[in-house]
Amino acid sequence: MVEQEELALSLRGLCKSYSGIQVLHRINLDIRRGEIHCLAGQNGAGKSTIIRAVSGVERPDSGTIELEGRPVRFNNPHDSQREGIFTIYQELSLVPGLSIAENIFLSDLPRGAGGVLNWRTMRERAREALEWLGINIDVNQPVSSLTTAQQQGVELAKVLHVAKTLHGRPPIILLDEPTATLPAQDVKRLLQVLKSLQKQGVTFIYISHRMDEVFEICQRITVLRDGRKVGTYEVDQTTPADIVRAMIGRNLGGSLLGESLGGGEKPRYGLGGDPGHAALSVENLHDGSVLHDISFKLHRGEVLGVAGLVGSGQSELAACLFGARERISGKITINGRPTKLRSPSEAIRAGIGLLPQSRKTEGLVLNMSVTENVTMASLSDVSRYSVINRNREEQSARELGLSLNIKMRGPDQKVVNLSGGNQQKVVLAKWLASQTKILIFDEPTRGIDVGAKEEIYKLIGEFVREGGSVLLMSSELPETLMCDRILVIARGRIVGEFLHDEVDPHGDVVIAQCY
Repeated sequence: MVEQEELALSLRGLCKSYSGIQVLHRINLDIRRGEIHCLAGQNGAGKSTIIRAVSGVERPDSGTIELEGRPVRFNNPHDSQREGIFTIYQELSLVPGLSIAENIFLSDLPRGAGGVLNWRTMRERAREALEWLGINIDVNQPVSSLTTAQQQGVELAKVLHVAKTLHGRPPIILLDEPTATLPAQDVKRLLQVLKSLQKQGVTFIYISHRMDEVFEICQRITVLRDGRKVGTYEVDQTTPADIVRAMIGRNLGGSLLGESLGGGEKPRYGLGGDPGHAALSVENLHDGSVLHDISFKLHRGEVLGVAGLVGSGQSELAACLFGARERISGKITINGRPTKLRSPSEAIRAGIGLLPQSRKTEGLVLNMSVTENVTMASLSDVSRYSVINRNREEQSARELGLSLNIKMRGPDQKVVNLSGGNQQKVVLAKWLASQTKILIFDEPTRGIDVGAKEEIYKLIGEFVREGGSVLLMSSELPETLMCDRILVIARGRIVGEFLHDEVDPHGDVVIAQCY
């Protein structure tokens, strides 16, 4: 039993519903002062609803929120902030056109005599705030010129300044997937900053799908499933596999995810493919800026991984191979036939499909239905004399929906209302409907919960076992370690190649080539 004086925040019997659908069921949660506490669960488990309630964005239907044992009621985010609770979302609240210093002090601009803005004081304090976080950047430059990691540092400095101004005590900070878009080196830096702030008494509620970072910085993990609390676990008394099992409500035995989390022999998507048949061959590809002298072969039935840090050239390579990015030289051959691939339509006709990193903006039309998205690359198969056969179109979407286990109300449901994992399945269904034989995955499970990840992994395995070939670009090392072969890309060049069995379980030999 936690002593009352140790508690920074408590939820008691919190309930919330939307349109009659219960999304939180009597949630009880205790957050200790000065801890980093993870909220874990699949998409739709209730994590974001808790964050919105605690941050004052929405009011719970029933239950209470307590701060250090004192009941509080939030009608809006300002009420929450006045009590020392701040939320940092993936979409940061910075003003891109203003300087770093202006953003940090936007709510409390230092003024001198006559109310004139004291620029010198503001810049000095901004530098001090960032240096306290271990960040050394010019506070005069606009926020728009910063990397995502640097912007998160500015957001933290801003939150800490406001908290100090309002309360003079360490705040409670809610972090929603803070590392989702960060390269590995920036993730490491952010985690170091959070640990440092924790030592200063700052309390964090931390949401992440990445078990490695959760186990590195969190002390306790509360697992949610279907709007209910499954349990709270001490990090030093549990394992990643235990947490994932609690999240998805089933045993991980025999799953790729379970094998990966187990830390033993590396799991594998497929069976290795046919080394004697090159489905795709690339020779000396250059794009004039990022990619240099790229050469490799993708065999029929093979999953070929491309590992590297974010920004190493994976997305640019994917775009070139899909005809969406111009290249200045290089030869591309598909099943022995040279091809130009000057546009996505040429790539589609050649049997290539791309599941892009930004599926919401590049892979889907969100306001169109599942049916319309699934058939958009294969309309000729459901049309006659340019007239679409709606029954045939819907039947195709329905069959693929069942085959891929797409959770939807029906094929007429708009894609915007699906979860991230189901949206990714719709993109995959689109290419399966067009009889694609080569699939390029660019960060295939970004923003997808662990249950959906396992389903995507299984679908990749099924695709290659039926004769397809997969080129998998990922900055998530465990994903590339499950490939039949692994190419390592750094600074736009292929710098290493390894067979599945040549790589150690932790991928140290791959990591060494990434920098």
